[in-house]
Amino acid sequence: MVVRLIGTDDWRPSSMTEHRLLELEKEGLLRSHVSSSRPEWIAPAADHREPRPPKGYVVSFAKFHRHGLGSPPCHFMRALCHHYGVELQHFSPNTITATAIFATVCEGYLGMMPHWDLWLHLYRGELFHAPSGTTGVRKPVRAGCLNLVLKTGKAEKPREYIPVGLTSNHVGWDSQWFYLRNDDDLLLAYTGCLISERPMHWKYGVV
Repeated sequence: MVVRLIGTDDWRPSSMTEHRLLELEKEGLLRSHVSSSRPEWIAPAADHREPRPPKGYVVSFAKFHRHGLGSPPCHFMRALCHHYGVELQHFSPNTITATAIFATVCEGYLGMMPHWDLWLHLYRGELFHAPSGTTGVRKPVRAGCLNLVLKTGKAEKPREYIPVGLTSNHVGWDSQWFYLRNDDDLLLAYTGCLISERPMHWKYGVV
């Protein structure tokens, strides 16, 4: 079946306030402010119906930090952004989880930094389009369009990789956005770009 694309999935107003971000900070999921002129994180202004991050900031989500996104993001996360050509908001919560698990396997069990060739061998990127309410018609999404797919057979016996159970319900996650400082501009800057077609380089890599 050919899927036709229409319109876009608009941003939902942010539910993140300074109080809620302070709670994330208290849980150790966000860094504390060191500089008042360039804070680690910023709550969106009430009139920001969609993201308008200041220069030097990107759009992040509370769910990302609860699912393993570091503050600041690690080098491997930055490498993923550049490889897939995506901004941070293009990741989904499960993408963040899969990335955090992979880094833990490499560092905690294999005793090495996240191995790029192993990652490309195990995972490919898939583009998510939201239902539009009409059969055969979907719409591009502004947040969470990149999903990661573990290569067929890798989660079955004999296992080449640990079993990875991912949450199937992330209701409301896309309204929990805020502005995160982009240290040294190592993450791709926020432009709000929309990805409507899956790039060729999202496929599996090393055999």
